Amino acid sequence: MKTKTTLLAILLSFLGLDVLAQAPPLVYTTENTGGSCVAPPLPAFDQLPAIEPLTDPFMWSNGRGRSTNFSDWECRRNEIKAEIENYEIGRKPERPQNITASYVPATGTGNGTLTVNVTVNGKTLTLTSQVSLPTGPGPFAAIIGMNSLSGSVPAEVFTSRNIARIQYNHNNVTTYGNPQITDPYFQLYPDQNLENSGQYAAWSWGVSRLIDGLELVQASLPIDLRHIGVTGCSYAGKMALFSAALDERIALTIAQESGGGGAPAWRVSETLGAVEKLGATDYRWFKDDMKRFENTNVAKLPHDHHELMAMIAPRALLVTGNTDFEWLANPSAYISARAAHEVWKTLGIGDRFGFYIDGGHNHCAVPASQQPAMEAFVDKFLLGNTSVNTNITTNPYPGLYYQRWFKWWGTNNPILPAEPLGKRTWLEAECATVGSNWEVVTDPDASNGKYVKVKSDFSSPTAPPTNPSSYLVMPFTADSAAVYNFVARQNVPVGEDYGYWLKIDNGEFQSATSELASNGGFESGTGNALTGWSILNGGSAVTATTVPAEVHTGSRAMKAVNATARTEFWRLQVSSAGIPTTIGKQYVISYWVKALVPNGSIRISTGTSNSQFQPDQTIGTEWQQVSWTITATIATTTFLFDMAKVANTYYIDDVSIKELNTGSGWSWIKLKEASLAAGPHTLTIAYNAGGGAKLDKLVLATSMASISNLGSPATNCGVVASNTNASANNGIEVYPNPAQDQINIKLGTDLLQIHSIEVIDVMGRVLSQVKVGKQTMLSIPSDKLKPGVYLIRFKGDITKTERILIQ
Repeated sequence: MKTKTTLLAILLSFLGLDVLAQAPPLVYTTENTGGSCVAPPLPAFDQLPAIEPLTDPFMWSNGRGRSTNFSDWECRRNEIKAEIENYEIGRKPERPQNITASYVPATGTGNGTLTVNVTVNGKTLTLTSQVSLPTGPGPFAAIIGMNSLSGSVPAEVFTSRNIARIQYNHNNVTTYGNPQITDPYFQLYPDQNLENSGQYAAWSWGVSRLIDGLELVQASLPIDLRHIGVTGCSYAGKMALFSAALDERIALTIAQESGGGGAPAWRVSETLGAVEKLGATDYRWFKDDMKRFENTNVAKLPHDHHELMAMIAPRALLVTGNTDFEWLANPSAYISARAAHEVWKTLGIGDRFGFYIDGGHNHCAVPASQQPAMEAFVDKFLLGNTSVNTNITTNPYPGLYYQRWFKWWGTNNPILPAEPLGKRTWLEAECATVGSNWEVVTDPDASNGKYVKVKSDFSSPTAPPTNPSSYLVMPFTADSAAVYNFVARQNVPVGEDYGYWLKIDNGEFQSATSELASNGGFESGTGNALTGWSILNGGSAVTATTVPAEVHTGSRAMKAVNATARTEFWRLQVSSAGIPTTIGKQYVISYWVKALVPNGSIRISTGTSNSQFQPDQTIGTEWQQVSWTITATIATTTFLFDMAKVANTYYIDDVSIKELNTGSGWSWIKLKEASLAAGPHTLTIAYNAGGGAKLDKLVLATSMASISNLGSPATNCGVVASNTNASANNGIEVYPNPAQDQINIKLGTDLLQIHSIEVIDVMGRVLSQVKVGKQTMLSIPSDKLKPGVYLIRFKGDITKTERILIQ
């Protein structure tokens, strides 16, 4: 039989077939199998070329071509690794020589404890991890959860399958939210500091050392080292991605809702709205000079995060998103995932990568619809059940032209095609069913000549109003299922806010306001509350707590106490729950404060390496409000409160952050995004804030490209305003308008060559088409068109569009 097999292999080889070739490995036994590969060139920032689309993962860094052969992938993967370390996170040190580990089994109903000691340069770092071990002799597949035993994946996914759970405590390496040069990791590596080393380099190093420890305690802790997974969500989802990309001993990665710096590609995110962009991420996680690539310089980055994910190939990866949270850059995560999937598919193992992007649940929550995808990846890649289906590409973006970001691969011509406009529906606010608490105002600068505004003395900021007189009701039809941006043309007077409640169909109202973050007190973890006090100096003598007493409004205030009454400034740090600011915009920060000793002083800064400090404010024993205007040089909602001099006890309450409107013209402002099924829907807008904000029209668009000026004709108005019976445009006339039996078109002496004319309905469907020869006048029958608004599109040297009303 062996002889027959050999002869068959020789014959197939002669024919150019390699049927007997083995699939790429599912996991490796060493941390980095390509350590001996030639290092790539790492040009200085000024020498980097700009590549607008997503970079080609198969192209060698030195420009000598590209290879899709799996035999070359390990060295190409190591080029991406070198670029990510050099330009983003800093160097991840190699495995140290001096590592010891011990395991203390669980007693009673508790968990066991794994301890790993790493000694470098005479300093020792200790990792301590809880271990939940199934009953039985093992060895057991294991999941390493970022900062919890299961990450954010439901524990039963693992416990029901006899999979061990191991908690990685990243603060053993460097402290989340408040890294210091005195942290254990920086003590081991004096050449690493807060500027040249991001926490993801340190944290992924720590995960690798934890796996080293598992290798050392096999006799007492029976873990199947060929079936280790990692998982985490949000910033910990990024941590899981970096850890797996940089350690090939990890067989499975489940990265949930990782946001910018994780699955989303930096280049794509730069084209979106209020998402975590390269210039807006947390620079405690990344090396400081990555910020050189912000804004338009992102195209100079020699790699992107589809390649961070691709570094995990040929091992298994599942990423998730959550469309309820715009900050997570879900469209970017989707495009990046599609691009990364090309690597797995090219290697013939497309089932080892999957993505699941949905909505309708809290951040880091796993809905019942999503859990089977996670279970399938666990069953196949931690337990070896090859019969399960892991071809999972769930997403709400059926019409998104994601291919344009990587269609150039293999052509040596990195051109990003223009973004298609996608699906969109235009709605005039005054053509809604307008409740009596709104008024319609004539204005020649408004689209269709009118806008709506809330009447004086009407507002409802804490809850949506219930009376229909407070509503604008706009029916519309979505012709395809997709995630739509709801964008409004508004004119907001200087110094004022806009605020609306919006709901789709019979759903719940959600607020859309210009106030980015506010809270009635310091209810930690609730809504947009400000949370996370950290002591930055002053030592253990400083304490900060939430207290229900001495509250300005709401139910709690923050009480900060310096027991030693130090005379220099002592500092406390607080951050908001996921509400970003945007680079270059101005914001007003307001807070109420009091000191228990008269004439105490306080100041506030943005909490970044380029902090903007408010001048010192003298604070009395009575509550007083302090406001401060900043221009965001870095997108952040982390603030430093510096207090000292006289008082040793302060209360702080009612912190708010809102965008400062510095203009007085019309602008398009995104209010929300939502997944819509194909078919009829109803948008209901109720007022939140009152004031002078003018609401002109809205567009529901799958793409934010080319939304400007007055926009396109609306679809919800029964009549089209027209001052003449003919519409002129560079010599082209369409008449009569409104029309009944036929549409007359005069091309006149227009120098532009017109090849064809199309009649299009408001859904974008071409209803009829006429070829144009040399004639200068023609008619199109319109008697079969239903009454309504239509578009006449002229196609030739350029494309023009006229609108017409059929009666």
